[in-house]
Amino acid sequence: MKKNKFTLGWFFISLLMAFAVTACDDDDNDVVNVTFPEKQTIGGAVNETKSLTFDAVADWTLTSSTTWCYFITEETPAAKAAEGVKEYAISGKAGKQTVTIGISEEGQEYDQATVASIIIRMNGQEAVLAEVTRNAAGRTFKLYKKGEGDAWVEVSAEEGIEAGYDNFIQYKAEANFRFAATNRPEWLSIEGGSIVGTANKEVLFGIKVIDNRPDFSKYAQKGNLNFQDEEGKSIYTYAVDYKGMSPEAMSYEGPKQWNWTVAKDGKTYYQTNSGISGTEETISEYRKFVEFTITAKDDEFEPIFVEEYQESGMTMYRLSVYPEDNVNWMHVTKYENGKVRVTVDESEEERTGYVFVFPKALYDKIADDPFGENGLFELNPETTMQQLKYEYTENNLLMNFVQKDMSGSADAAPLEVTDNQNKKIELTKVTEEGIISEYGTDKIYSVPSSSANSFFIKPNLSGAWEYSAWMGDKEVTDLGEMAEDKLSFWIGDNLPLEKDIHVVFKQNYQNKMVLVIKK
Repeated sequence: MKKNKFTLGWFFISLLMAFAVTACDDDDNDVVNVTFPEKQTIGGAVNETKSLTFDAVADWTLTSSTTWCYFITEETPAAKAAEGVKEYAISGKAGKQTVTIGISEEGQEYDQATVASIIIRMNGQEAVLAEVTRNAAGRTFKLYKKGEGDAWVEVSAEEGIEAGYDNFIQYKAEANFRFAATNRPEWLSIEGGSIVGTANKEVLFGIKVIDNRPDFSKYAQKGNLNFQDEEGKSIYTYAVDYKGMSPEAMSYEGPKQWNWTVAKDGKTYYQTNSGISGTEETISEYRKFVEFTITAKDDEFEPIFVEEYQESGMTMYRLSVYPEDNVNWMHVTKYENGKVRVTVDESEEERTGYVFVFPKALYDKIADDPFGENGLFELNPETTMQQLKYEYTENNLLMNFVQKDMSGSADAAPLEVTDNQNKKIELTKVTEEGIISEYGTDKIYSVPSSSANSFFIKPNLSGAWEYSAWMGDKEVTDLGEMAEDKLSFWIGDNLPLEKDIHVVFKQNYQNKMVLVIKK
C-alpha cells in the first residue's frame, strides 16, 4: 500500500484540487464510469481502531473528511499514530482491500457524536465509501461470549464475533442506552430476526449463516455488525467472522439414492419411485447422465466408487481407492457451483455400483483405511460381515444401481421361483388393494402351494437384502438357509400350511417385494 504524507494545510488544499479535477472530469466524455463499493457505516470509541474492507475495480485513493479519523498503515502503527504521525490519505491498486482506521479524541464534546466520511476516488470519480461515527462520551456498550464452563467473557471490538453454520452461536449484550443491531451482512441470520436492548438490561442473541444459501454457507465470510442507539449518537461496530461449514459436512440436491437401474450401454438411467400412499410406482428416466448439486466447504469434495459382488455366497466389495480393484467404470464429473454429473461405462455383464461423494477432509480419512475404524464400512452384528455404514448411505450416497440388460424387463417379475427340479413356477401378480396398501408396494406375486412342495426363491436384486416370512400374524422361522442368493423351504410336516405364507424381501431399508404362497 502506498503512503501519502502531507500537512493538514496541504491536505485541505488537495481536497479543493480534487473537487476541481472532478468538475473537469464531468465534462470529459472519455471518462468511463466506475462502480463504487456499497457505502458502509462504522462506529467506534476514542482510541479504537477499525477495519474497513472493500473491493476496488481500479486503482484508488482514500481520504478522510476530518482530522480525528485517520488511517494506520504498516509504516505508521498505532503507537506512532498516538504521537501524531497520522495518515489522512492513502492509495492502492485494484482488488480486495482492508485498511485500518484510527479514532482520536480531537475536538470531542461530551454526549455528542461526530461523523467522518471516508472518500474513495477511482478513475477521476469519487464517492463516500464509509461513514465513521465517533461515539458520544459517556455511552458504554459491552458484548460477551461463552467461555470455559459457560462463563461469559467480554469480547473486544477488535476480536469480533463468530457466526455458526448449523446452529446459532450465542452472545450477550448490555449497554447504558437503548440499542438495536443494524447494518448486518446479507449472509448473516439473527435468531428471532432482530436484536433490541434496553438500558442496563442484558439481551441474549444468536447468529449463524443464513439457511438455504450454499453460495454463502460453503465459503468463509467476513462483515460487520453494528449496535446503534436510537438517537444516532453511538454506533459500536464488531467484526463478524464465518469460518465456513464444517470440513466434514455435506448435503446435496438431486434424485434420491435408491432404486436405480442403468442400461447396459450406460446411456439410460431409470429410477423407480414409490407414490405418496405407497400404492403406486413411477419410473423416472434420465439420458446420458444424472446430475446432482453438492454443498461442501469451499467446493472441495471427492467421489468414492464401490462395486458390490458375490463370492462363495458372501457379499464382497471393490473400491476405487484401491487402483488394483479397477473400479474405474463409474464417473463423477465436476462443474461450477458444486454441480456434478454421474455416468457409467458400457457393460455386457450385470454389476452393482455405489457412487459416494465425501468432503475432502472426510474423504482423506476414509481413503486412508476404508475398512478401519474411520472407514466406509461397519460390522453387521447379525451376520458378522462388513457392510456399508448407514450414516454414509444416508448422507453421502448419490446412487446405488444395478446395471443390466433392460430389454423386455418392464413387465418381468423382480423374483424367480423354482422347484427342486429347477423348474420355474409361474407367478401371478397380486392386485388386491388391501395387501398392496399393507406392504406399500405393488411388487407382490403369488404361487399356489399345490405347484410344488419345495420352493427356491431368488430375488432379482443385486446388493444387500434381507427377508422375513409370516403365516397370518405368526412369524415363520422354519425356512431353509440362503444358498447362492436363493431362499429354500419345504412345505410338509415341519412347515404345515395353515394359512397363506407371506415372504417379504427388503433392500436398502425399504419393502421391495412380497411372495405369497397360497394355501
